[in-house]
Amino acid sequence: MTKRGNLAKFIGDGAAKIADSLKANCAILISQNPEISSLFDIEIFREENGVLTKKYYTADVSKMPPNSINRIRMVIIEMVDEGILHEDDYVFCIVDKDVGLEFDSMFFIFKIDENFTKFSKRRLKKEIHSNVFDRIIEIAKELAREGREGRHVGTAFIIGDSENVLKKSRQLILNPFEGHPSDERNILDPRLKETVKNFAQLDGVFVIDKTGYIHAAGRYLNVDTSMVDLPGLGARHHSACAITKETDAIAIVLSESGGVIRVFNDGVLVMEEMPN
Repeated sequence: MTKRGNLAKFIGDGAAKIADSLKANCAILISQNPEISSLFDIEIFREENGVLTKKYYTADVSKMPPNSINRIRMVIIEMVDEGILHEDDYVFCIVDKDVGLEFDSMFFIFKIDENFTKFSKRRLKKEIHSNVFDRIIEIAKELAREGREGRHVGTAFIIGDSENVLKKSRQLILNPFEGHPSDERNILDPRLKETVKNFAQLDGVFVIDKTGYIHAAGRYLNVDTSMVDLPGLGARHHSACAITKETDAIAIVLSESGGVIRVFNDGVLVMEEMPN
């Protein structure tokens, strides 16, 4: 950055030299809110036409699993969603010692490229029609809070590219949605919500097209899970992640243990959220 003197006041002379040598055009400081531990306070410094500007942003991380590195990634994606960070930004990021679990502080250098924009919630929702993404997340949250018949429920929703997903899967049970008119099996229909929550207890996954029509429940995915690496996660997560690598589908998975909701796209974990 050309205004190294100003940046030095913010991140220190040594860090400013690193940012300058790498031609970063944006620097951010992420720190924990001193009054509310579930909030991250973020200062954004950006050079625009030779002038250094400063903005503020606050991110709520209470719904994210308590992993400092992944929280930071989710916060960055949220800032991309909100238009605060832009494609092709080259960002120098410093994380305050209060945020990390075992580090005094951390810093990262990264470019806002397809690795961020491709997996932002805004991009996911563009690929799924008519608020289908939001409705499925809503149902997953309710299942995480309420369970079913006195027990926790784990399930997965595979959305989009339904023709290929059906080719790469088979029924574990009779398909409860087969033979019903399409206007009676759209997940956006509020009358269908409780039915979906009840069928979530079945083994297997839901297959839903990008407009929200449910093609099947109780479906087993025939995919090679060796292509994905998800330490600590079980077969449901591995198969859901793998199907998104083999097809153009997106997977939303509700964990039976802990109620964490995870979103996979292109064989990558792109979003994690804790139940309210």
